Amino acid sequence: MLLAALLAACLAAGWGLRPSSASAQQSAAAAVPEVYLFKNPKPAPTLTATSLDGKPLNLAAYRGEVVLLNFWATWCGPCREEIPEFEKLQTAYAGKLQVIGMSVDALPPSSVAKAAAKMGINYPVAMASAAVQTRFGGMPTIPVTFVIGPKGEIEQTNHGANPYLVFDTEVRSLLGLPVSVKVARIDQLSPDGKVGTIDIPGIAAELKQLSPAKRQKALAALNEQACTCGCEWSLATCRVKDPSCGFSLPQSKQLIAALKATK
Repeated sequence: MLLAALLAACLAAGWGLRPSSASAQQSAAAAVPEVYLFKNPKPAPTLTATSLDGKPLNLAAYRGEVVLLNFWATWCGPCREEIPEFEKLQTAYAGKLQVIGMSVDALPPSSVAKAAAKMGINYPVAMASAAVQTRFGGMPTIPVTFVIGPKGEIEQTNHGANPYLVFDTEVRSLLGLPVSVKVARIDQLSPDGKVGTIDIPGIAAELKQLSPAKRQKALAALNEQACTCGCEWSLATCRVKDPSCGFSLPQSKQLIAALKATK
């Protein structure tokens, strides 16, 4: 009953469907309060492949640099929106950053190579085999960009199209350069896919204001209610996996406020 009441309050607030990816990205770029990296990063899986231009590609060879490992496809609109950002980053941080594109296309490599050339991609692109996709989580949605630090550890996993400011801040932080946006360290998802911590990007302060009993109810509701951005994740999961999402943040805040007002 509690969740139903909270959901009704959310719907009354007028939350709608996700707008075009371009407008969603512009909204996110205008409101990036913090950028998040993992508290306890884990080593990235091994990755060896052959780039579309026939050169060997080994993730381990970039130890000491920051790597943006981007899983994308030629047919994916949000993926194509991010590519100019990656091209700009590759040029700006040459020698310190390596962007790698992993295509999940079913097209022949030659067709992907032509598309990559047409888009002016200035970093290596390879085909992501089924085994590689599985090793990195199965790619239920794209784009997905694994942010790998100089020690070869996954520092963040960016789901969906993200603003340039997010990637730039992540890269600069991992390189020890000054940043204009606060960078916070957060917990990763628990093994069952649910968020078991109140240290959730954007709503941790609100959760701490609740009594222990209400905090437990809020966390349960956040793990149950779906975000309306189209990600098919719960609000809690969306906040952890995609902190820049402009939909899960207001929905989560509204849910917590509704619960706080109950007796």
